Amino acid sequence: MKLSELKHKKIALWGFAVEGKATAQYLEKHDIAFTVLCSESEKSAEYHCICDSVDTALLNRFDVIIKSPGISAYDECLKSSNAIFTSATAIWFANEKQTKVIAVTGTKGKSTTSSLVAHVLKNSGKTVNLVGNIGNPLILSSSDYDYIVMEVSSFQAFDGNIQADYAIVLNLFAEHLDWHHGQENYFSDKLKLLQNATIKIINKKNKTLLNLVRNNFSNLSRQDVLYFNDDKAYKIMHDCIYFNDDKILCLSEIQLLGKHNLENILAVLKICNVLNIALKPTLKAIKSFSPLPHRLQKLGKIGKYFAINDSIATTPMATIAALKTVDLASTTLIIGGYDRGHDWCDFVRQLCEIKPFLIIIAGANSNKLLPLFAKSIQVVAYLRANDLKQAVQFAIEKTPVNGTILLSPGAPSFDQFSSYIKRGEFFEHLLKNYLA
Repeated sequence: MKLSELKHKKIALWGFAVEGKATAQYLEKHDIAFTVLCSESEKSAEYHCICDSVDTALLNRFDVIIKSPGISAYDECLKSSNAIFTSATAIWFANEKQTKVIAVTGTKGKSTTSSLVAHVLKNSGKTVNLVGNIGNPLILSSSDYDYIVMEVSSFQAFDGNIQADYAIVLNLFAEHLDWHHGQENYFSDKLKLLQNATIKIINKKNKTLLNLVRNNFSNLSRQDVLYFNDDKAYKIMHDCIYFNDDKILCLSEIQLLGKHNLENILAVLKICNVLNIALKPTLKAIKSFSPLPHRLQKLGKIGKYFAINDSIATTPMATIAALKTVDLASTTLIIGGYDRGHDWCDFVRQLCEIKPFLIIIAGANSNKLLPLFAKSIQVVAYLRANDLKQAVQFAIEKTPVNGTILLSPGAPSFDQFSSYIKRGEFFEHLLKNYLA
């Protein structure tokens, strides 16, 4: 929606967290009046705010609703409203885009990969702004950069208004089923990123992704879609990446943990190849890249134990990947969190087969997890904690000296914390407070 259209509408911002506040600044800059629909805790004296419960009647008082990405587009009051719904992302693309945009999405790895793309481009002498789901609002970005790298969540991709010059889709697995009202909607919404992308880059070895792209984008030409992880130029063998038959990078040479990051690096190599960024400086930059906080983040040795903060692991798949990076015989794993309606059976089965030293279950989904552990035919040590604080206390008591305490919950944080960041910070604070 163009700014000229917005100036003649009655507008509400629905949701007033980081992106909502940034959108307010943007609208103020362009002399566009608006009302904020938010909670009492988000209320600001700077703006006209309505803190009533949002229903269809309230939404219908406005012509246009600029919705926060966290509010599900499938909510009944939204679906029954007569208002026009849009997003800050859609407004930016309609009014501000004047440079190349590289958009990165995927169920897992999008934060690391988008950050790594930005890091490599900067180290190659390009000017870059890293924005989107990673925390820096796109709506406040100018186009005075060689590239804008955007981490895209399924919530942001939903309305199909992202017009990326290069869209990278890393993988697809079931996630955010509550927001999207089911797996089919989640996959469909995620892939809306590809609708208006000029060049589409996808992981050829993610079968779900590959099948969906082939079924839903049957008219794609070879020039429209490119693949990484296709065993042609770059491929993964024995924890290393090969270019043709030459070994060019090994997992032991980078700071990122986990074999799954090699696939993320293949995506980076592909986009750099498309952008004509030379291989040698690309590899040098990849080796210097530090892991992001809360993503298999090594906290070092705290007291008698090593600690890893993987609070970003909000799906079972991410936790299983994390366990592949540690010595299982001396690792205490802390799991549990908000229940989005997953079937936890396979998760528990895999944990019982992998057998870390101890599993501590703390979270709202404990009531579903515990019976599954009790029924398992595999013998694995586990116990329940009331919350993350007690889980850390148990871990300190039970973990062998020089062992590892790994927070990799396999579920979102919303049962105890407002975000995975708050959960990870609390975990690190507790360890240091108890053991320093």
